[in-house]
Amino acid sequence: MKYFVYKALFYVILRLPDFFFGILFKLVFPIYKALHKERAFGRTLRHLENAKADVIESGKNSAALNCCSADDVFKGIFWNAIDSYRGLARLPRTTKRIVFENEEIIWDAVRGNEAKGIVAGPIAAISIHQGSFELLHRSLCRYSDKVHLVTDTLGDGALRRYIQELRCDKNLTEYSPNESRALIRNLFKTNGILAMVIDQGKHTKGNQVKLFGQDSTLYLRLPELVNQMGAGIVTFRTFTRSNRELASDEPRGKVGEDLRGDIVICFEKYYPPQYDKVRKESDAPLVESIAKEVETWISDNPAQWSWNYHGNFRV
Repeated sequence: MKYFVYKALFYVILRLPDFFFGILFKLVFPIYKALHKERAFGRTLRHLENAKADVIESGKNSAALNCCSADDVFKGIFWNAIDSYRGLARLPRTTKRIVFENEEIIWDAVRGNEAKGIVAGPIAAISIHQGSFELLHRSLCRYSDKVHLVTDTLGDGALRRYIQELRCDKNLTEYSPNESRALIRNLFKTNGILAMVIDQGKHTKGNQVKLFGQDSTLYLRLPELVNQMGAGIVTFRTFTRSNRELASDEPRGKVGEDLRGDIVICFEKYYPPQYDKVRKESDAPLVESIAKEVETWISDNPAQWSWNYHGNFRV
């Protein structure tokens, strides 16, 4: 019964017009903010202040981060969540806004590119909880009919069933974190794509890194392992452009009124199999290199990363 209630509720809510959600945010967010000053909102404020201080101290240039507020972050999370679920529901108002950048990176990894010395094989496609991140795994089904997604399950059985139904695709198989052995076996058996986000994790060990000068954790042990076993790694991210950003020179981390422009899915870098063995001496090790990428992604679009997550900047 609960499953059908969730299904009907989501069907109606996702089809409501944007102006409804704009009004809803303006009404609900002040209440949420007042109730969470010592929790999620307070964490976001502290993390932003620390990151801005590191940018100033280290001389890094991040106009977007400098002008980003905690209110911007929660507004970004709100709009990107709406777009995520509308996209999973394949609503045209969202899917027509999706654009892809640097697709040759993922195509070379999947198909191989002799001129670049890239041999076709299994890959791990990794990203973070930024932008409409729920759309990332679905996007990989454009490039392979064997996508293996690592995802934590939601607590409510009926809600979990509905979200899995939204996520489903004939080219996609979901695995829980404790099914890593089956995932690895199937990844290499099918020459497929392992899909996962690496900035949050439960009941699993991670890799200690530095983000904005602070000790942090990225969950790279599984990508590291499959890379050592012969899989390449492709990093990619998503972010949404605001309408004001498209029409002006305003830093793209500032969301303005809302985020209703292009939903960009951008492929960033390819790491060959056994990267730490074959890399140049001048290149950073795998984990350090990916951590630098993640910090850059956050700096570029700070209003769209989950600063509020309770596990951020912990080891």
